[in-house]
Amino acid sequence: MSALSKKIIFGISVFTVFMIIATVLKLVSGQQTEEGILFGLFSETDLLLGLAVAVLVTYNRERKRKQE
Repeated sequence: MSALSKKIIFGISVFTVFMIIATVLKLVSGQQTEEGILFGLFSETDLLLGLAVAVLVTYNRERKRKQE
């Protein structure tokens, strides 16, 4: 498996974990937004925040691996 595909899979995994945690927190707190664009749960802000978190975590992981 190439290095790029490993980075992409890791980023998708981070995004998925973030969205699962966000969904659980929304369901537990009862703060579902009415502007949900995906399954009525996620707003555009949630998706962009998840994408930003995935990019930053993936970038920091790769930077740390290069330092070792």
